[in-house]
Amino acid sequence: MKEGMLIGIDIGGTCSKIGLVDNGKVIGTARIPTTGHADEHAFADALASEVRRLSEKHGASPAAIGIGAPNANQLTSIIEMAPNLPWTHDVPLAKMMEERTGLRSVLGNDANAAALGEWQYGAGKGYNDLLVVTLGTGVGSGFISNGQLILGSHGNAGEVGHMTIVIDGRPCTCGRGGCLEAYVSIRGLRQTYLELDGDEALLEKHEGVRFLSEAAERGDEAALQTFRHAARWLSVGLANAVAATGPARIVLFGGIARSGKWLMDPLQKWFDRALLNIYHGRVDIVASALPDDDAAILGAAALTAM
Repeated sequence: MKEGMLIGIDIGGTCSKIGLVDNGKVIGTARIPTTGHADEHAFADALASEVRRLSEKHGASPAAIGIGAPNANQLTSIIEMAPNLPWTHDVPLAKMMEERTGLRSVLGNDANAAALGEWQYGAGKGYNDLLVVTLGTGVGSGFISNGQLILGSHGNAGEVGHMTIVIDGRPCTCGRGGCLEAYVSIRGLRQTYLELDGDEALLEKHEGVRFLSEAAERGDEAALQTFRHAARWLSVGLANAVAATGPARIVLFGGIARSGKWLMDPLQKWFDRALLNIYHGRVDIVASALPDDDAAILGAAALTAM
């Protein structure tokens, strides 16, 4: 059996990805649905089964498991009432996986895991002051400051997606209103497209937001305006984050970040306007340099070293 490998697990709102990591490379993957299980115990059973199957397939004896999940608190090893996951109560997933696999398991916030992945292997490599923002079902973020992942006193610092950018704005899954996530997540972009009189039939036909890029390419004005609005909201959130921690680079990660010029061009324009003067020319915004699956898995595995 090959020793010293790691398992990285990325828990998503609809799908959870498991990867076998060898010396910073993902050499095997599997996935299971996050939804559709009887409860969190059945979900943990399914995860553990895939970990064993993947390890046996590659003749590996993993040293540890790292898990990235929404609302995961690294200090308590608990997923705390995640609004975008099937369970509304606390789930001690690290302990549950240790009981099922016998492997040391470390649980951390999924955006923090993505930040670690980008910092060690991707577009954030070499930047000891870094902000990684995940744009998908929700909006997550992870901060590296002076070469350290910021956790805060309670383990849940750095929630850029839940900064209020619109007073009395759209309801957010966190229970408040006007959060950045309510405007620049997948759900937020789809809502904006509808509010701009976009093609409702087109929206119902497609999940996610890839169709928006295709519509923008065709000159669909509602799609173009959706990206412009999203870019302006996101620019304010990012500029506020820069004012707080002063990163040298911001990496955007996730499906929405792959919208290319439709998001990035207006974002750069609005970000330059929103940014505090002292930071002009000192911080750039780039898209992730890693495939989504690899970055999340590598970052989750990297949690085991913390």
